[in-house]
Amino acid sequence: MLAPHSGNRAVLHARTLLLNCLTGHYADLWREGWDAAFRADRWAKDDQRLRDQRFSILTPEWSWDTPLRTDYERRQALVEIDVLVAMELGLTVEELCTIYRIQFPVLRQYERNTYYDRNGRIVYLDGDQSYGLSTPDWKKKRNQATIERTIEDDTLPGGRRDRTIVYEAPFDQCDREEDYRTVWAEFAWRQA
Repeated sequence: MLAPHSGNRAVLHARTLLLNCLTGHYADLWREGWDAAFRADRWAKDDQRLRDQRFSILTPEWSWDTPLRTDYERRQALVEIDVLVAMELGLTVEELCTIYRIQFPVLRQYERNTYYDRNGRIVYLDGDQSYGLSTPDWKKKRNQATIERTIEDDTLPGGRRDRTIVYEAPFDQCDREEDYRTVWAEFAWRQA
């Protein structure tokens, strides 16, 4: 990882740890990487699916609430990391967008075909039913206020069980280049 010199060390470090310290197995890493500055942090984009309290509730001790759990939060952290690293490398936001367009066409295609619900969950990802509805179901239900989907969950102790997920409208897509520009402007403003 880069050693940021522009005052973004804690911001970059927080997002990296929040993305990676998913279970109690990472409690030592979380504790070692802890910085009280994490609590004063906030997202670089305003969106109802991103709560700034996410940072203010952090403590030096890892808990189940520590890591980023929603698809939307995790995506936003990755966008912000991209911007922070590009800034450290001396790139411009337009250069970052060009790199994204040229070097990551598959990611770009996935982003164009991914829809999130109001709670930050992926409701539809074209071609990947494990992240939401199938294409026929999505086309049929995309204009509903809520969409229910029952899955077989085998991630919890005690074995497999059926679990119903309720997706809530509005369902929308993200634009990574637009988000890069929004986040870039916010971090540039914070550094000024």
